[in-house]
Amino acid sequence: MTAETTAPAPAAAPPSLSRRLWVFGGILLGMLLSTLDQSVVAAALPSVVHDVGGLEHFAWVFTGYGLTLSITTIVGGKLGDLFGHRLVYLGGVVVFIAGSMLCGLAGNMSQLITFRVIQGIGGGALVVASFSLIGQLFEPAERAKYAGYSTSVFAVASVAGPLVGGAVTDAIGWRWVFYVNLPLGLLTLAVVAFLLPTAATRGRPKIDYTGAALLAALSVCVALLAGRVGSLDAVLSTRGIALIVAIVVLIPAWIVVERRAAEPMIPLSLFGNSTFVLSNTITMLAGFAILATVNFLPLFLQAASGASAVTSGLLLIPMMFGLLVASTLVGRRIAETKKYRWFPVASMAVAALASYLLSTMDADTPWPLVVVYSVLLGVGSGLSMQVFMVAVQGCAPPAQIGAVTATVTYARLVGASFGISAFGAVFSARLATELPRHVPGDSAQSMTNLTADALDKLPENLRQGFTEAYADSLGTVFFVAVPVLLLALVLSLAMRDRALGE
Repeated sequence: MTAETTAPAPAAAPPSLSRRLWVFGGILLGMLLSTLDQSVVAAALPSVVHDVGGLEHFAWVFTGYGLTLSITTIVGGKLGDLFGHRLVYLGGVVVFIAGSMLCGLAGNMSQLITFRVIQGIGGGALVVASFSLIGQLFEPAERAKYAGYSTSVFAVASVAGPLVGGAVTDAIGWRWVFYVNLPLGLLTLAVVAFLLPTAATRGRPKIDYTGAALLAALSVCVALLAGRVGSLDAVLSTRGIALIVAIVVLIPAWIVVERRAAEPMIPLSLFGNSTFVLSNTITMLAGFAILATVNFLPLFLQAASGASAVTSGLLLIPMMFGLLVASTLVGRRIAETKKYRWFPVASMAVAALASYLLSTMDADTPWPLVVVYSVLLGVGSGLSMQVFMVAVQGCAPPAQIGAVTATVTYARLVGASFGISAFGAVFSARLATELPRHVPGDSAQSMTNLTADALDKLPENLRQGFTEAYADSLGTVFFVAVPVLLLALVLSLAMRDRALGE
């Protein structure tokens, strides 16, 4: 059975532009819920731990959500190709709402982790179906414009998440961080359910259960290994080696299964398409370098520059504004010219320059200059954030749009996971060297986890040494991103200038 015989067929008449825009608005709201959830919960976590305990397991509140989100991204993309992206989106919203309600009712940390896993399942289906629906609603050349608008969701979520999470927690309690998803989730559910026509399916789709199971197992192993990359001892431990062996075994096993499957989770023929391969590879490298760099910027502002958590969040707003403006302008330009090749090239070049400039900062670098460098990084990210999604959607038939969309999202998640872990290892190694050099005596051993408030209470000589050590260590971290982005730049030059819609 071929993909063309089982894929959802388009409705008899496409929805009007006004209806499509209403649906697009509903989709954006759903994406906001899923992407906002991570940063909002992070701000509420101290209150959560104080209320339900389980401090030793709190990391799984994020790991459980992120892991199931990445797995569901791939599976949800293929299910959308088989049964319709509208159905997957609506199902994802329902599961996400249910998980949110259960999280709000959690009585202990184990329950919260379990319910976050449920949330992650819904969130993964919701995100991949959102991008797939954008590809379904709009013509190839228009997709870049609307995908550019969707980038604003990630910008808003990154900046507003900690602020909203902290405000809601302080005002009415941490449980409302989850309960607030219910009315918003029901709103996006109603908009998409009533305004987006149901696509008819042909034939009886065959689900690749074995391929899905192997891919899920592979994703778990990759995620767990990514968490160990920060320590060579952890990678070379018994569990680390076991994970590597499992990955080495699972990859060829999955390939064998996919070759035989009537409806493979990811059609292997796509790996013969240079646009598909390059787009996913560059996306992974960009996720590794850019997203990991963004993750460490608040640490620089707080530990090296002395900013509070709130101030550091506000100082990053211009970076997200730069990302939003660049992404929007690129989307409109691609819609006009139907060409996209040079945007990834410019993106990686600007991001590499920004990372280098960030690596030159020290404890005395003024905040306005930090903001300028971070805005440059945001522009670099925005120049290509939606381009690779549009590129892979343009190189695949409509019956595979969910599968190819899922791979780009998955590549970004995997790249970011490894990048954050690797950057953390570089930071820890450099800090272990820099602290004794800048801080006298035994004080260095007790200064690796100071908060901004605790830093203000230190004697002047210790505070100066601490900030210099952190600034030098983070400068090395930011510089690590430069060669990675230069490699991505070289790969971007290899992309063909293929006109969308042809």
